[in-house]
Amino acid sequence: MKRRKQIFFLLSWNDYRIFQGISRFAREAGWRMDTRHFFTNQIPLDGTFDGMIAMGHRDPAVNAYVRARAATVPAVILGTDSPGLDAPMVVPDNRQIARAAADHLYALFHKKTGWFACDASPSGDERKRAFRERLEELKLPFMDLSGSTPREQLHALTSRLKSCRKPLGVMCRDDHDAVVLIERCIEAQIQVPDEVAVIGVGDLESLCAISPVPLTSVSPDMEQLGYQAARVLDRRMRGLPVPPVTVVPPGPLIRRASTGCLAITHPALKRAVHLIDTRFHGPLAMEQLAEEAGVSLRQLFLLFRREMRGSPHRYLLETRLEHAQQLVLANELRVTEIAAACGFSTTRTLTRAFHQQVGMAPAKWGKRIRQSQST
Repeated sequence: MKRRKQIFFLLSWNDYRIFQGISRFAREAGWRMDTRHFFTNQIPLDGTFDGMIAMGHRDPAVNAYVRARAATVPAVILGTDSPGLDAPMVVPDNRQIARAAADHLYALFHKKTGWFACDASPSGDERKRAFRERLEELKLPFMDLSGSTPREQLHALTSRLKSCRKPLGVMCRDDHDAVVLIERCIEAQIQVPDEVAVIGVGDLESLCAISPVPLTSVSPDMEQLGYQAARVLDRRMRGLPVPPVTVVPPGPLIRRASTGCLAITHPALKRAVHLIDTRFHGPLAMEQLAEEAGVSLRQLFLLFRREMRGSPHRYLLETRLEHAQQLVLANELRVTEIAAACGFSTTRTLTRAFHQQVGMAPAKWGKRIRQSQST
């Protein structure tokens, strides 16, 4: 009987999704896994291993153990923080993560944007740089709400939040930092998301859900990170070439209540947006919209252009199309029924809107998205 390879992994971030990704590859490859450190933080000094997956750790003794082990068996570093050894790395695409956060704030019409982290880290620094670069491309300002030290930044954060212009959209290094920011906002009686919108990274569902305001977060696709780290280790153990760095694309941005409103300030514009959001499914003339919002038709168009970079026609179409896409993905109604439910006068009008937005008909788009979600 062929001997099964014994694998050890030592994570400083014990995310069950990483464990699931490593475990999935281990089942496919027929590995045995030593999971003691994941569940108990126990370092198996008595173990004999064929390979190791490790993260950089805050404890120097743990990093020293990893370096000693890596001198005898193939190793792979998972994540941006290294334990101080020269080995192939499997890392999240921090650049795309940060760009997704910036694009989300831009789509919500934020004009004041910032960054927050409780302390410095290699992954946080990468995200901060990429976030700032994307904001520059979008011609949005960058404000760093972090302090020079953890104690100083938490002491000064409340005063910074109170003094800055709002509405403000903030990307945080990770979900934990995002919850800290939300808690500080609440202590300062600053409304989230109306005054400060907050985005985290990690999409830890339990943490996002128990946040004082449910947290919008970008998923780094932790399971795929674990799977790819195991795949790279497998190639190393078989003597096959591997790249020095494997970059794993992020998952989606999951929108929750912490970015649950548009960053618009004019009362009449807010009324107009609310009318569109609640009555998009029926006929809605621009003259009627302006009258109910309490402004002239000309002023309505000026407000939309100034604060939302478009027109009321465009926002109405985008709202109808967004809801139509949800119904198409649900796959419970015919296209004719979806058109009627979303305010499109005919099926042809809906189909034309889909072609302009995504380049294909509703049914074809829905089938493609459902297939991609199932793989």
